[in-house]
Parts: sequence; C-alpha cells; structure tokens
Amino acid sequence: MTIREPGEAIDRLIRIAEAQVGYLEKRSNKDLDKKTANAGSANYTKYNRDLKKWTGVGSIDAQWCQAFVDWCFIEAFGIAGAKKLLHAFTNYTPTGSNAFKKRGRYVRRGGGKPRRGDVIYFYSAAKGRIGHVGIVRKVTRTMVYTIEGNTSGASALVTNGGGVQKKSYRLTSTYIDGYGSVDYGAIVGADCGAPDVASDGLGGRALKNGMRGADVKELQSDLIRLGYDCGKWGADGDFGDATEMALRRFQTQHDLTPTGKLDGDTLLALTRDLDALAKPVEGAQYVEIVGGNCYVREDPTRDSDPRGVVHEGAKLKYAGQTSPDGWLAVVYKDKLGWVSGKYGRKAA
Repeated sequence: MTIREPGEAIDRLIRIAEAQVGYLEKRSNKDLDKKTANAGSANYTKYNRDLKKWTGVGSIDAQWCQAFVDWCFIEAFGIAGAKKLLHAFTNYTPTGSNAFKKRGRYVRRGGGKPRRGDVIYFYSAAKGRIGHVGIVRKVTRTMVYTIEGNTSGASALVTNGGGVQKKSYRLTSTYIDGYGSVDYGAIVGADCGAPDVASDGLGGRALKNGMRGADVKELQSDLIRLGYDCGKWGADGDFGDATEMALRRFQTQHDLTPTGKLDGDTLLALTRDLDALAKPVEGAQYVEIVGGNCYVREDPTRDSDPRGVVHEGAKLKYAGQTSPDGWLAVVYKDKLGWVSGKYGRKAA
C-alpha cells in the first residue's frame, strides 16, 4: 500500500490498534495470538514475541506497553516505515521518548496540543521516570483519547494492567509527561505494505473483503463454529462475499454496525461467543426445556432456520446471552443456537 497523505497513514494505524482492544497477556508462552485464551500475568504477549523476531529488541516476557506501540506501527507501515516514524525500536519507554526528544519532536504536557496518531508518554511516580506509553486516537478541546497496551480499564494511570484498552485523560492530567509528535509526512509516497511482517493470528489486522491469509481462515472457522455460513468453500482463507455476508449478519445480531469488516468491537463480540461455547457460564449454566418439544434455531426469531429439535427435560449449555425478546443462547451440537423463552428456562 502506497501512503498518499498523512491522514491515510494515521487512519491505518488507528484501525490496527483498535483491532487489538481486548487482548490479554498470557500466563505462559502459549496461545499468544488469541485475544483472551491462556490469560495470566506473566507478560507473555505476541507483541513482545513479534518485536523480538522483527527487530531483535526485548524479550517475550517483558513489560510490553512500548512493544505494543512499536508493533502497531510495524504492522501498519512495515519495519522501514515504522523506523522513520518512531526513530527507534525499544521495549523501554524512556528510550522511546528520548528518540523523539533528540529530534526536537517531543511536546511536553501544556507545551502544545497533541494530534491524532501521536505517541503519548506517561510519568510513573512509582518508577520515578516515564513508565508508560500509548497511541493517541482522538483529541478534543479538553481531552485526549488513547489506545494503550499493558493497562486496564481503570480511569487512573495503570502501567502494568495486562490488557489492551481504550482510555481517556484530561489534557491537563499530571499523568501525562508529553507526546512524541509523529511526522507522517516522512512516509508519504512510500510503499508501506506490512503483510510480510503481519502476525498470523486473528486480530493482527483489520479484515475485509478481498483479503487472504491464515487470519481470514481463522475468522471463517470461528464464524462457522458459531453457526454462520461462509459459503460452499468454507474456511478457505479467502475473504469473499459469503464471508462478508456472514460477518454482517453476526454484527447485526450483536447490535454492531454491519460493515462486513472485522474491527475491534466485532472481534471482541466474536471472542465472547467463542468463550461461551468453550466454558460454562457462572450462575445459570444450562437451559432446561420445559414447554414440550421445541426447535433450536439459528437466530433468536421464529423465522430463522432450525438447527434441530430438543425434547422436554433436555438441558443445553447456556451460552450467556438472552435476546431482548427473551430468546436464550445455547450450545447445540458444538454450535451457537437459540431457544425461545416460552420453551426454555435458565437453570444451574
């Protein structure tokens, strides 16, 4: 992809960062490409793994907020393009901020307003230095909105929180040390295609019609497992019209904008559904059939196609969702289905 103007580059970076929201660090060097599998607090992440592989920097179990930022830039612009914008690859936040300072591209808090696509650096009183970093996704008159790795959803500064989150701060917040002002003009006209370094795992890039790869195949497999038809070729790794329609249908049923593209919110909803298939829900773990024989349907409507028939007294694993009309999500033949509230009730 040739970058035609700075705004296009910034949009690309933000899309890639947003697709990572919800990722959790792992307890071991396993399932690094999955968003929530093997979650733990040992700092193992795909960001550390890939940064080490691509640049030789860091280690797989280091604190990873700076590695996350570097990873997003490399995914968006390739190694050469990211190096022009960040000036250095590192997993140590003071080194990252110093790279901007040496080039006169560091804006102290209160010394100027950040811009979308800038790199935001935070001062950690506990560490006595710059100790955290993120990407600026939006700026208003009084607020700055970020995407950060190795943080939590708490409103305060969290420098080792274990996940990728969207956050926000007042521009006057004393958490903020300053901003690395990224010169996106430096890559205008450059061919910044990054598929050669893209992670194979789902969530490494925003997927849409026309794309191919192992991550497309994983998306198709997940949609099929959840009961969405991806066409006669199934999970072939080729994002075509059937996959787009399956994704639009999934988005519609989850009250998401039906773009037919895999963004961060859609991936988070997909992950939740897959988790519901894999493990029981706390509290009500089953749906018991109480109203005679009934259909398990593909969608929470009477007009949708049936997956099969279940009989009174049967128990199906509850998948953790109830539609506004009272339909209950269940696991049926290893796929997601729906039972009318007239015929089923939640049970422990």
